[in-house]
Amino acid sequence: MPQDEKSQGGAGGTYALACMRCDVELEPAPVYRCPDCSGALEPRYPLQGAARRDHEVPERAYFDFLPLSSPDFLDDGITRRTPCRPAPRLGAAIGVPGLWTKDESRQPTGTTKDRLASVVLAVFRQFGVKEFVGSSTGNSSTALARAVLRDSAIRAHFFCGEDFVSNHEVPDHARTTLTVVPGTYVGASAAARRFAAERGLHLDAGFFNWARREGLKLAYLEAVDEMDRTPDVIVQGISSGMGLVAAHKGMREYRLTGAIDRMPRFLMVQEESCAPAATAWREGRRELTDTDRIDRPQGLATAILLGDGAPYYPYLYDIASQTGGAIVSVSRQELIEARTMLRELEGLDVCYASAATIAAVRNEAAAGRIDQDAIVLVNLTGRSRTDAPA
Repeated sequence: MPQDEKSQGGAGGTYALACMRCDVELEPAPVYRCPDCSGALEPRYPLQGAARRDHEVPERAYFDFLPLSSPDFLDDGITRRTPCRPAPRLGAAIGVPGLWTKDESRQPTGTTKDRLASVVLAVFRQFGVKEFVGSSTGNSSTALARAVLRDSAIRAHFFCGEDFVSNHEVPDHARTTLTVVPGTYVGASAAARRFAAERGLHLDAGFFNWARREGLKLAYLEAVDEMDRTPDVIVQGISSGMGLVAAHKGMREYRLTGAIDRMPRFLMVQEESCAPAATAWREGRRELTDTDRIDRPQGLATAILLGDGAPYYPYLYDIASQTGGAIVSVSRQELIEARTMLRELEGLDVCYASAATIAAVRNEAAAGRIDQDAIVLVNLTGRSRTDAPA
């Protein structure tokens, strides 16, 4: 749904923070949890007049939908627009002829996480944050490190679990450090929190950092603007589900502005070997418990292997419930087959976490849960740096 005309006096530069649980509103600040209920916060904008601007830089094109008081805080070299196109051969092979792919592997570091890095750094500049601490399974820290090295005023400390060292590309530099800790992402996050608290540094709160989600949603705004009708189903592989929460917010905003005519269904995908959210959804549970935790998750889709999703699952449950969507899992063999199909039928060489979307759509279509005439948008979130053995 292209809107090539420039926004004239749009909503950019004005927003409030609101709790996604209790709707408490706060003034903009670098805080990430509701003071009343500890729920996740999100920026909310006065969307009257908000529209895409005529600009090649994604963050400037969608400035009306970003939590920035001025475009001067942006660094134009962090992200790029990526292609969204029909995938007719692959769609026909999996029973969904109306398949569209958004190829985020074209981003500079190879994943959609460059989008979050751009907005996170811009928001940090806005609030005067000069040094911060973070953790990830690889893609977020890699993207953030690259962005940090473009700005001599910012320094970052990253933590990762020993199981995910090979997923990181954090340069050995005075302003970007990588500390490896025993265990997985959960242990790395705990170490990052301790380090930040001990030194009085700003903690990048991962899923709860609303600036991350605002950056990630731009992939979906871009995609919908390239499509010839509103997608019926949106699909992405998930760990915390940060990207799907971002997508849902973007579609809510586009629905309010009239850019889409209805809300899509949201389908979230995990690998079977590490699928606590999919298991809880299948069992009809609204929360994850300690028994759902997987201490050392293993699998092919390393970007989405998160063994403890308890803090995030309620948000995913709500999105799936409200939109008629679902949280599903796919097997190792299904991942291998889907990745091969993407490469052979569409020429797309992406990671297993991206291929999970195709495996899930194939399964849902075969089960009759996705209609043959549905328009389905899959977000291929990135390419692989190091594959686990298939």
